[in-house]
Formats: sequence, structure tokens, C-alpha cells
Amino acid sequence: MNGPGMNGTASDEFLNAFLDGELTADESEHALRLLDADSEFRGKACEVRGLKDRVKGAYADLPPMPARGGTSLPRPGWWQALAASVLLVVGVSCGWLAHDQSGKKAATERLAGLPEGYQPVTLAGKVDPNKIVLHLDNNDPTRLTAVLDLAEQLLARRGEKGHVEIVVNSYGLNLLRQETSPYRERIGQMASRHRNLDFVACGQSVARLNKEGVLVDLLPQVHVVRSAISEILDRMQQGWVYVKV
Repeated sequence: MNGPGMNGTASDEFLNAFLDGELTADESEHALRLLDADSEFRGKACEVRGLKDRVKGAYADLPPMPARGGTSLPRPGWWQALAASVLLVVGVSCGWLAHDQSGKKAATERLAGLPEGYQPVTLAGKVDPNKIVLHLDNNDPTRLTAVLDLAEQLLARRGEKGHVEIVVNSYGLNLLRQETSPYRERIGQMASRHRNLDFVACGQSVARLNKEGVLVDLLPQVHVVRSAISEILDRMQQGWVYVKV
């Protein structure tokens, strides 16, 4: 797959493959980083995604194409998960998911304790504003501090009824690695004080580093899931609130 060239711009082929869930894991991680850092790529992704949705809507009433034998072909589970992951990331970046389908403000818009500048996002019809998943995929020092500060603020407001999960992938993994985390002691203290706080690392990011010859030693408070995006989607479908840090 032809990704961004020497001038940093992504090809139309690369963008369409990203939106259609056809990139490899490494290519997808690169596309997600572009989506976060490159406003031109983000704007084009929003435009193309909107066009794809309009085309899909135009054919929504057509009957499914039958497979041999007359039965409809099911969509594979892994493809659905990947497509949902792209929808989540692009939807958050384009600001589509902050409102429910009726156009009313989502319950999370009134989320207590969320500082200005953070956009809460939900997928489920019934939302529990006391359950929040914070997503970190960046190694910027201000974001490393911000995700821990925000977790403590949210838990302080909610007490025992609250539950916060910090999910990291890509460069955000540095927050939870023994050899790179600047907050090893603070994370240990937070985990001891809050039984309702979880630190979660992306198994795909760990595997990628291992493949590159980097031995990943995670903090003892961390547990690993297969995929950060899958974990986030699962939580959102369970009624959790998603916040990108």
C-alpha cells in the first residue's frame, strides 16, 4: 500500500484503504497518527468519509446480494470490528459522534468534571456518565500529565460510584513502560488509592515494539488487551463515555 510520500502527503489510495479498513496494523497506526497531527489529512478524511456515507445511504434500500445457494453473505466479525474502529476514530476527529441520532445533545455533553476542551463521545443508547474511558496515543509530556490529572479529577467527583479506564496505544504506551514512564511512582500511588481505576495497554502496540527488537516491560499496575481500539469500542457499547486526551 502506498502511504504518504516524501512530502508527507497521503495518497488517495492510502486514504480510501484506511477508511475502508484495508490497511495493515502498522499502516493503520500510521494513519491514526496522521489523523491526529495532520489537519489536511484529517479534513480530507472527513470529506471522503461523508461522501462514502452518502453513497451508502443511496443504496441502503437495495436487497443484499445473495451468495451461491440463495443465502446472504454475512460480514465477517473481524471486518466489522475494523470498520467500527475507523468509524470511531474518524467520527471523533470530525466531531460527528457528539450528538445522538435525534440531534439532541448527548448526555455526556453535561458530564460533570470534564474540563473545557475535552469532547465526550458515546455510542450506546443508554450511557453511564460515571464510567469513562480515557484514550492516550501520544507521548507529548503535557498529555501524559493531562491523562493522569483528568483521571484523578473525574474519580474525585464520583467517588466509589465512578470507574475510569486509561487505555494507551502507539506512542502513549511510554506512559506505562518501566523504562520510559516519568510517572511510575504516581501511577503506583493512584492504583493503590483507587480500586476503580484501570491502566490498560494495547497488545498490538506491545507486539509491534517487540517485533522491532524493543523489550517492553510494563508497570505492574497495567494489564494488556489485544487491541486498544477494540477495548474502547467494547466499553462504549457497554455505555461508557469515551474521551480522547
